[in-house]
Amino acid sequence: MTTCPVEPMLSTALFVSDASATSDLDDATIRETVRQTLEQLGPDECYARAAEVFGDRPEVALPRIQWARELCARAMPPALAGAAA
Repeated sequence: MTTCPVEPMLSTALFVSDASATSDLDDATIRETVRQTLEQLGPDECYARAAEVFGDRPEVALPRIQWARELCARAMPPALAGAAA
């Protein structure tokens, strides 16, 4: 079993944000996007929106959550992840 190196909530927040998966986001932008999304929506709404996308459009959701996890792992290694949440 593989484990996610980043708190799942952080990648979920990036997943439901308005950030484009085709954009080249730098680490500071990723952290700020996650912070703003969590501040605006809160964890429960982020999870609810992610669940909705997975239910309605799984073909879109899977690549986007993989993108979000990769970017969050890069921008927020475990030492930084606690500070961003």
